[in-house]
Amino acid sequence: MSLLKKVFPKTIPVLITYFFLGIGFGVLVKSMGYGSLMSLLMSGYIYAGAMQFATLGLFQNPFQIFDIILLALSVNLRYLFYSISFIHQLKGTATWKQLLIYHFCSDESYSLYLSPDRPKGIKLEDYMLGIGFLNFIYWIGASVLGVYIGTIIPIDATGIDFMMTALFVIIVMDQWESRGDKFPTLLGFGASILCLLLFGPQNFILPSMFIILVGNLLHRRRAGK
Repeated sequence: MSLLKKVFPKTIPVLITYFFLGIGFGVLVKSMGYGSLMSLLMSGYIYAGAMQFATLGLFQNPFQIFDIILLALSVNLRYLFYSISFIHQLKGTATWKQLLIYHFCSDESYSLYLSPDRPKGIKLEDYMLGIGFLNFIYWIGASVLGVYIGTIIPIDATGIDFMMTALFVIIVMDQWESRGDKFPTLLGFGASILCLLLFGPQNFILPSMFIILVGNLLHRRRAGK
């Protein structure tokens, strides 16, 4: 409990963000005819806002398991990069902690993991675990609350799914300003635009992710990280 008290102030911006995003997701779930249990299961098991919004769209079409697997791989492949960046820092950490840290990891949590001013006297793995757990609870609570709000108040859900796109833009802007190494961001933009032109909007994600992965690995090796 003392760990959560120490890291809680760091998560306040995420709490505010997840409050509105989670409610938006819950409202969208309700607008598609599903209930709080669906919102709870998706938020607790998938726990990836972009993937959750995208999965809801697939529910409106004939069930295609391959499409869902490919979409999940494409959208969530970024977590591979998150894991790579902490391979050395988490070496020797208990396996159960590593698994929980991985499950609790989100884009916003990862942004906080990179913060250089974590509270003193807290190990990195405990800091990441506390941050991830709190954000996980915020997201689940807000997504379930959104379903009840959508039940009580009729809300037009048009455009709600754009919330995640807007959030990613803000995260990229924040990382650009706070981090000195601009190469990963520039590589991400360059690879995405190139693959979009070569493969089209339906097929560009996987090849661009591959280029980003290889490029970042080579960059880290050259930088000695």
